[in-house]
Amino acid sequence: MVSYMGVLLYGVGGIVVAGMALLVAFQEKLVYVPVLPGLTKSYPVTPARLRLLYEDVWLRSSDGVRLHAWFIKALPESRGPTVLFFQENAGKYPYHDLPSYKYLSYIAHRLEMVRIMIQRLQCNVFMLSYRGYGASDGYPSQHGITKDAQAALDHLSQRTDIDTSRIVVFGRSLGGAVGALLTKNNPDKVAALILENTFTSILDMAGVILPFLKWFIGGTSSKGPKLLNFLVRSPWSTIDVVGQIKQPILFLSGLQDEMVPPFHMQMLYGKAAAHNRECVFVDFPNGMHMDTWLAGGDHYWRTTQQFLEKHVPEIKEHDSSHDDKDVEEFYQQCDPEKENLCLYGFPNEQWEVNLPAEEVPPELPEPALGINFARDGMQEKDWLSLVAVHSDAWLLAVAFYFGSRFGFDKTDRKRLFTMINDLPTIFEIVTGAVKKQAKEKSSVSNHSSNKSKSNSKGRGSESVKYLKGQPKDEEEGLDEEEEEEHGDTLCGACGENYAADEFWICCDICEKWFHGKCVKITPARAEHIKQYKCPSCSNKRARP
Repeated sequence: MVSYMGVLLYGVGGIVVAGMALLVAFQEKLVYVPVLPGLTKSYPVTPARLRLLYEDVWLRSSDGVRLHAWFIKALPESRGPTVLFFQENAGKYPYHDLPSYKYLSYIAHRLEMVRIMIQRLQCNVFMLSYRGYGASDGYPSQHGITKDAQAALDHLSQRTDIDTSRIVVFGRSLGGAVGALLTKNNPDKVAALILENTFTSILDMAGVILPFLKWFIGGTSSKGPKLLNFLVRSPWSTIDVVGQIKQPILFLSGLQDEMVPPFHMQMLYGKAAAHNRECVFVDFPNGMHMDTWLAGGDHYWRTTQQFLEKHVPEIKEHDSSHDDKDVEEFYQQCDPEKENLCLYGFPNEQWEVNLPAEEVPPELPEPALGINFARDGMQEKDWLSLVAVHSDAWLLAVAFYFGSRFGFDKTDRKRLFTMINDLPTIFEIVTGAVKKQAKEKSSVSNHSSNKSKSNSKGRGSESVKYLKGQPKDEEEGLDEEEEEEHGDTLCGACGENYAADEFWICCDICEKWFHGKCVKITPARAEHIKQYKCPSCSNKRARP
């Protein structure tokens, strides 16, 4: 009996040891499938087959591996979002030029989906072949593919023909694990992340692919002893990464996924949403691992489009030809042979180069004196940047001058500075830095807008029911007449319509009406003003 038990124990031990040896030696071949049996590494089709505008891109990862990618543009001059596409490993994929469903593993086999993505989202797509896949050199591993993804993102960030503030990472299955790690490591380069049918970790997938392994290998959701976790060289623990991502994330889950159990996506969403309020989860009842985009149809693309419109919006640019004309005119007016010149800006968005005010002290703070003297002694760009810095300082001085004049308290001054800070500075526009800050500016503007709306509502209940110089009791019975007479009147400051329940005041110079709250005039102050001048008229001065 003892001999029999000994043989049994030796047999079990031998199997375990042999299994461990096989796992150590061949695990990359189990995790990565760069070439399927019976297929070659050459691409069966190129984007040209689908009449897509593309270029072949060759990269070098940080460890020197040569990588291949396709950069496909919606239009030659497209400035839409750019999707950095990370593919899954291998699986059943619907492709219109190949019989039925094939097990495929190249970027070429994702072109049908990419073609529709470009049409529906009006985006550019950068498709990378991981090392060992397609035309790329090397052998796949987690460490290596992480370097490959970083090389692709660095390449996109340096391109001048795309809007680098609108780079979105898309990853399906294995590509989702790759994309999540890249997004976490590059919060300043990636605007948003889209995950489709992605696993929580390879450790959790081990028991799905080979059920007997669940007793020895497992991730955070596993209840097994996890004795062999230390042997796994490519754990791809997305569940640990996704909770550290700060950018918006869209989760697209096919509920008929035959490879990655759908609860993996639910766990990823739960982990991310606990730390990130910009997470969206959408499931598709008929979606399988590789065809969720096809099964989801219009709903799939509409969801993705709305996500991009909200979190990766288009930044409207100024007319460069108009800006160039202004710069040339400004340059010519700043003749160094003339006397000390100043640059003045006005509320109607006009500017003027003129001599400084003669009165001492001047009515308004004065801009920098003698901007013309340094024009020919510096590079044009450096000189414009210097003038821009001084102009920013002058505009701040003017803003807080009016703040003091109109009796702003601490709260009003803080709100004024926040409103100014939400806008790009002249220096940022001149140097081009405003484009790099577009993402941050967008989120700050949304916050400021919401705050302004709540403040306006709060003050609306305190508004006074009479026009300038009319006591409240004289207003009774006149609301309908005033509404009819002034209904089409717009505030000269905010542009909103007249309302009978708000205090308004008229400028005696330009005869424009203003909300009292917009120009910081209360009914009590209005009683003591003999002739009211709005901020615009107060700013106008006689020029020689």
